[in-house]
Amino acid sequence: MMKDRASLLREIDEVSFAINDLTLYLDTHPDCRDGLAAFHAALPKRESLLKEYAASFGPLTVDCIGKNASPADSFTWLDGPAPWEGGMF
Repeated sequence: MMKDRASLLREIDEVSFAINDLTLYLDTHPDCRDGLAAFHAALPKRESLLKEYAASFGPLTVDCIGKNASPADSFTWLDGPAPWEGGMF
């Protein structure tokens, strides 16, 4: 079942916050096994959510551009309306 845009954005925000928080924690605790495990578990979750969002609604971050595109494809960041044109939200 496809998630709606707001639900998907909320999940992306949550996992992105966790990754940012873990990054700060690991800056001061670089050898913490639990922190490293949580960080490495969150990264693929975020990547998966970003791919899901890009497939349904277009790329959310520059990381989502061109992952599945051939070299001849266009720069998809410019496709569709910009947020100030009523797109994305």
